[in-house]
Amino acid sequence: MRHFKRQRLPLATLLIYFGYQIIFPVLILFGLILAAWRSLKEPSHLKRLADRFGFGPVGPKGAIWFYAASLGEMNAARPLVQVFLDNGHDVLLTHLSPAGLEAGQRFFGDHHKVTHRYMPLDFFLLVQLFLRRSRPSCGIVLEVEIWPAMLIEADRLGVPMYLANGNLLELAMPRLNTWGRNRLYMFRLFDHILTRTEDYADRYEATGVRREDITITGELKWDTRHDVALIKKGEALRKAWASKSFNLMISSSVQGEEDILIDCCTQLLKQEPKIRIVWVPRSPQRFEAVNQKVIAAGLNSMKRSDLVENIKYETQVLIGDSLGEMDLYLGLADIVFVGASFIDWGGHNIIEPLTAGCPVVMGYSTEGIDFMAKEAAEAGIFHKFELPEKMIEFILELSQTPNKFKEMHLLTSVFSGITGGVAEKCYTAITDDK
Repeated sequence: MRHFKRQRLPLATLLIYFGYQIIFPVLILFGLILAAWRSLKEPSHLKRLADRFGFGPVGPKGAIWFYAASLGEMNAARPLVQVFLDNGHDVLLTHLSPAGLEAGQRFFGDHHKVTHRYMPLDFFLLVQLFLRRSRPSCGIVLEVEIWPAMLIEADRLGVPMYLANGNLLELAMPRLNTWGRNRLYMFRLFDHILTRTEDYADRYEATGVRREDITITGELKWDTRHDVALIKKGEALRKAWASKSFNLMISSSVQGEEDILIDCCTQLLKQEPKIRIVWVPRSPQRFEAVNQKVIAAGLNSMKRSDLVENIKYETQVLIGDSLGEMDLYLGLADIVFVGASFIDWGGHNIIEPLTAGCPVVMGYSTEGIDFMAKEAAEAGIFHKFELPEKMIEFILELSQTPNKFKEMHLLTSVFSGITGGVAEKCYTAITDDK
């Protein structure tokens, strides 16, 4: 891997950066106050403060440095991290949020070649301290995270930077006509960008990235590795719960669509009592709130945290209030609704259920995942609905026509088996970048 001479940033962009760094100490103070407030609910926000100031563990020099900000980015990074480890590299895994750190430790916590830590705050002195201590051979940023000091200081210290699973959405492009263009110009500081489709490549080029510095590799999450033991545990729980049921999983729901989904649950269970529902909210803060809404709707619920042995037969809705057990819930599911789609949020990741063999349904808002949803829709394993009533009709039909569902389930398994290999492409693109 060699360090290319990157493109120059416009003077206005550099002036904004200098102003950002001047006021950053004030932002640090505000950030510490915010972290203290958030720690009342999530104490992990005040742990490992040394990491945030450039200290803390860095592992051996020359490691491959990954920045996977939170849970979603860590899920995307996981297969690529594994490929680097399989090829004998040391890995320095950094995160912004506790969810990202916890996921990284869950995936690679016992691996002797992986060092886990938070990324320092985006102030040039702190980033420089971190980079001088760690001396990574290169940095790999996941998806869309742009931190000016991180990129500019890496450039000054000669650390090659790569963007993997590049996720520049169409809705970000109008910023090119506002002062927000300066943030988009930061993409020019990457030595190479690995992105998903031609449309994404065109958007990066529009921000000023040279076409020769962009490679289309596909979506990393297609290489998701599931925990087979957890899936089998879910399947066993499902058999003991109600072996002849048709199970809908509600995954990654957000607060704004919860009332719509409560109504969907009520209607489905009223029209087809053999249906069972597994509901896994996006945020841990919504676990108990969703449970209370389900109870208020007159439905019989049970929380995963209260499960001792088997799910009670009379339970209509199981609330997935645990972390790190998505594969267990997928093992319980026949079909999965993915949230942030009956609200204008663009939808959450559909790849995790698809690669587990579960067809997916969503609401009308899928802008954030259209690049992957298109192929899945063409394969007949993904369906989106403008109205909740139409989705209810579709799920009811599947629950009453086993042969049609079995065909869809088979198509899902075949589809997920031919979309992998992206991590290897990314690894080759980075290591051959000479």
